[in-house]
Amino acid sequence: MNRKRWLALLLFLLVLVGLALLGRALPGREKGPWREATVFGAGEKVVLLELKGSIPTGKTLEDLLAQIRQAREDGSVRAAVLFVESPGGGVTETEALYRALKVLSSEKPLVAAFGSVAASGGYYAALAAREIFTPPTAVTGSIGVISVMPEVGGLLEKLGVRVEVLKEGALKDMASGLKPLSPEERAVLQGFLKEAYELFLSRVAEGRGLPLGEVRRLADGRIYSGKQAVALGLADREGYLEDAARRAAELAGLEGFRLVRYEKPRGLLEGLLGEEVFGLQAKGEVEALLEALRGPGLRLEYRYLGGGLW
Repeated sequence: MNRKRWLALLLFLLVLVGLALLGRALPGREKGPWREATVFGAGEKVVLLELKGSIPTGKTLEDLLAQIRQAREDGSVRAAVLFVESPGGGVTETEALYRALKVLSSEKPLVAAFGSVAASGGYYAALAAREIFTPPTAVTGSIGVISVMPEVGGLLEKLGVRVEVLKEGALKDMASGLKPLSPEERAVLQGFLKEAYELFLSRVAEGRGLPLGEVRRLADGRIYSGKQAVALGLADREGYLEDAARRAAELAGLEGFRLVRYEKPRGLLEGLLGEEVFGLQAKGEVEALLEALRGPGLRLEYRYLGGGLW
């Protein structure tokens, strides 16, 4: 009986492997365009791009950039809406996302719509849009830069763990977390934050048409409600996703429109068994958490910490 069960299990696994190989062998499965699914409406296409959770990294960021590129290159797409539900994330990833969105916005109308939180890097990405809609109760702003570097030297000492660091270059081990920052190290790292902060200010001034001095006054890291953001010129109108979609269609000169979102092309195995059976679906928040835990000690972020470190 046990032998029959093992044979059945082996046969099942062989079938799964065969299906997976067949799915990979079919053309256009991995490099094909993103599929479209209608959200609502009828008529010419307005694409919904979604930034949910932390600013993505790695493969998840590549996927979002690929969606932006497809929306730009597809002649049947007349406009786009960026829905933002994000506290922000890494400085480098945020700037890469902003630049891609800015190119799209220069070619087709792009309107941003905030969810409940669109702060720091989430707000930064939205600055690429021609207009910004926000619920009056949304949390936004948090214009600034932060770097959280755990210092574990004291803990290791209590545990009886001693770490020897060999180096050439006096500042080679700064931000390692093995010792407190020296004044010189702190000054060097603060310079990095200053550069990223000034870049954020320039993006706000450019995107919102505000004097740099006024932006600097607003950019002390505090959060604003959506209603406050509109009053201060950080957003254009109070509204929600459907309002932003209608405005994008209006800017494109459309009388009727169909809002579509992109979905991941699924291979044969995913189609039969579902993506989640083997954990194939990308999880941006988990990826961001793992990246933060295993990454370097120094990570500059445009991030609102009101929801926690991750």
